[in-house]
Amino acid sequence: MKHIHYYIVLCLAILCMAACSSSRKVAVEKASVSSLWKDGESVVARSGVTLSDGRSKTIKLNGTLRMRRNDVIQLNVTYILGIQVGTMELTRDSVLLLSRATRQYVVMSYPELSAIIGRTVTFDDMQNIFWGEAKDFAVRGVDWKYGSMSAMEDGRTLPGEVSMSFSNASSKVAVSLKLSKHAYNDAWARRTSVKSSYERLSPEQAMRLIMMLMGTL
Repeated sequence: MKHIHYYIVLCLAILCMAACSSSRKVAVEKASVSSLWKDGESVVARSGVTLSDGRSKTIKLNGTLRMRRNDVIQLNVTYILGIQVGTMELTRDSVLLLSRATRQYVVMSYPELSAIIGRTVTFDDMQNIFWGEAKDFAVRGVDWKYGSMSAMEDGRTLPGEVSMSFSNASSKVAVSLKLSKHAYNDAWARRTSVKSSYERLSPEQAMRLIMMLMGTL
């Protein structure tokens, strides 16, 4: 169970690499395009997450994605028998990674996260991915694409499948996110509470963890 926390952290790292690469690629285009989504709109969806090292190791997780436009993105991850093992929560100010399996968590600002990843990333970059406003691309070892889109009842669409991978000279790590049963729903807590008994890790500890994973997978 402890290793699940590590893969949640690695999943976020790949998401961030995709986000910053995508935002650079479409910055000019996005400047002239308005979003179809309004502030405060809330959507929930079931999620399935698959992580692979490109060889023989594969981790499959389930969970729930909850989003409130221009406010928060929550991805709660569950393992065998529906046991919740982790949460990734993105707000405009900070990133929270919480491991219920190891009773640990990390809170960091976007500048701190950007320093860990080595590329600038913002909440808006991440929001573009989850709300279906990023574009397919392949640049500097990061590959990104939407496999499908799901239509909402009003005709607007959200991602149904997202595939990401990161590769360097020694490794390749892939993340597949499948989303289903999208619905408009705002009856959920918009901030995750952390128990006082949980251990808080520093951004530096998170950086060492990510670098270890990148080098060994």
